[in-house]
Amino acid sequence: MYIQVSVSRRKKKKKRIQLMLVISVILAALTFAVRMLAVSRPDITEKYFSRGLYPFTSSIQTGIANLFPFSLYEISILLLILFFLYMLFRLIRSIYAKNFVREAARFFTFILFTASLGWFLFNFLWNLNNYRIPLKDRLSLQVNESSVSELSSTYKALVLRANEIRSGLTLTNENISGRKMARAVLDTAWEGYRPLSDIYPFFHSKRVRVKGLIFSRIQTISGYAGVYSFLTGEPNINIEPPLVTLPHSACHEIAHQMGITFEDEANYTGFLACKYHTDPLFQYSGYLSAITYAGNELYRHSPHLYEEISSLLIDEIKADQRYIRNFWDTHKKERITKIADDINDYYLKSNNQPDGLQSYGKFVDLLIADFLEDGEI
Repeated sequence: MYIQVSVSRRKKKKKRIQLMLVISVILAALTFAVRMLAVSRPDITEKYFSRGLYPFTSSIQTGIANLFPFSLYEISILLLILFFLYMLFRLIRSIYAKNFVREAARFFTFILFTASLGWFLFNFLWNLNNYRIPLKDRLSLQVNESSVSELSSTYKALVLRANEIRSGLTLTNENISGRKMARAVLDTAWEGYRPLSDIYPFFHSKRVRVKGLIFSRIQTISGYAGVYSFLTGEPNINIEPPLVTLPHSACHEIAHQMGITFEDEANYTGFLACKYHTDPLFQYSGYLSAITYAGNELYRHSPHLYEEISSLLIDEIKADQRYIRNFWDTHKKERITKIADDINDYYLKSNNQPDGLQSYGKFVDLLIADFLEDGEI
């Protein structure tokens, strides 16, 4: 009787493994086929995924995530790691239990199934937005190769506006570096998207709760300010950097939640959300980020022009920039940052962003196009 039950259990486990293998192949094949369609037809991707399926699924994810004050992303990562370690423990134990072959088949089937399911969810819950119509076309921005003169004019306009906003802010070393005001940033970042949704219908005005990462130090030593979780639909940010950088980081990650996957587009969308936000701290954060990117680009082309225009910055902004620079110089670990950058660069290039890490800097092209529309930004 015992032998029959044992044989029956083995057959059931074998069928379960076979089923998981079949499902893995189906998920992988379906994902591959849909990605190929998305690559060739951005118009179909835009209509049926980015403005069809994605707003529906992301609203469900965000509705659930908004119920919790902590990051579900971090919990899901921890649970996944713990389950992997459990499966690895079973595999090692099977060597002594003399059923290694059966347990190894189960282990590698689990790995294959998890990878296939993860790839499927990654694409159908978010990543297909990488193949939608570019943001510049949806915003009707004329992005062309710009001259140094156009770049310097844009940088100067950003500097003057940043000066104006910063002059009206009261920031001290205590609140620029502490977590006292960080919670307000996390809770209100989405409000900058309300006016944007009135102008551009592909943005929404629903509340999106940005999560401060408990393990922010991991992001800090890696040199990163935030991460979007496709699995939980959560914008997450590192809350350790100086306060003035947090609003733009939060709005950048919310842009990802709204289906803006390209990093330059998320930077620009985050800038717009900060610009239209009612809180001057958000406005300043957006412009501070913009002058950093535009200034770096101008310095690369014309150090003289960069120094000339940068001399217009008020002392408070120069102090903020030094404070931010010192923070990253103090806490960032170069070796870990290099590994994180290599992984991120590969990820971006594998997902329709051929410029890799340089994609972040293309934010400047959108700023210039914005400025050239009416001479204001």
